This record gives sequence, C-alpha cells and structure tokens, in this order.
Amino acid sequence: MTKAEIRREITERKKSFQGLDVLSAKAVKNFQTLETFQNAQTVGAYMPLPNEVDIAPLFQALEKIFYIPAFDKGSGSYRLAKYTSDLKKGNFGIPEPTHPVFAPKEIDLILVPGVAFDRAGHRIGRGGGFYDRLLPQYRAVRVGSCFDFQCLEETIPSEEHDVQMDYLVTETQILKFAMNS
Repeated sequence: MTKAEIRREITERKKSFQGLDVLSAKAVKNFQTLETFQNAQTVGAYMPLPNEVDIAPLFQALEKIFYIPAFDKGSGSYRLAKYTSDLKKGNFGIPEPTHPVFAPKEIDLILVPGVAFDRAGHRIGRGGGFYDRLLPQYRAVRVGSCFDFQCLEETIPSEEHDVQMDYLVTETQILKFAMNS
C-alpha cells in the first residue's frame, strides 16, 4: 500500500472506534511505565489533535521539563519550545507557547504522534514532513504514540528522510525497536 492508501485506511478504522479517551488514558499509563520516560528529565511532546493519543496528562509529571513544537520565526522552521500554560494557536491551529523558549539540542526523549506505525518503527504522519524535519534537530530517544488500530503488521513504505522510532506505545503494548537514534 502507498502512504496515501494507508492514511485513508486508518481514517476509516478511526470511524469505528468509540471511547478514544479511555484508550488514551491506558496509553498514558503505558508511557508512565516506560523506563525511558521515568528516567527522562527533558521530554519533547505534542499537543494532541482530535483522534490522537491525548498525552496532556503527562505534562503533570513532576521533575520533568516538557517541550512542544513551536514555529521559530528566526529559523523559519518548527523547533521544540518549553511548555507553559500561556499558549496561542499556531500556524495549523495547534497550541504552542506564546513566548517560546527553545529546547537545547539534546533532550532525553521525544513523544511523536502518527497516523500509522509498523512493527519496525516506521511512521506515517499527516503528509507534511513536519516531524521528519523536526526530529533530526535533536538527540533524543524517539517514542511513537498511537492506538492499536494504527499499528500495522505490514511494512510501511519509507524514504531516506523518514525518521524511525525507537519505541512505540499504544493502549495495550510497548514495542522496542533497534535503537535508531
């Protein structure tokens, strides 16, 4: 299947799932059990869109500094900025810090949403290459985040610029891949 066909298939699968908030809560518990997350002090995260795993409860973790994507006018690209409660709507309507303080180049881990993942750590996003440009800016363990129905048995087609994950967390499983970082 092509990436476009996979995106369409996952969109259809999502229509048959109710109670994604309950599944999100289970995925969050799995994140909390992940040793890499427990040991992390600096965490790249994302502001969840509807139908994505809602990781917002993780922002309450004590002794962790969270960073979320924000547009950096100086570089003309997205970078991770320190999470604060003072947020504004970004370019795509996704909340980002009003006054971004950008992350250092090395953080402990980054949580990455996706439309679909395979069992080798390949990921398909929404098609803009946003995370494929963002992730190489940071030295961090990459942890994919999705629901079980977004985890594919077949290999996702990938290109040289596609960034692989080191882990994948869903509501029922934690998969560890060969470390790609």
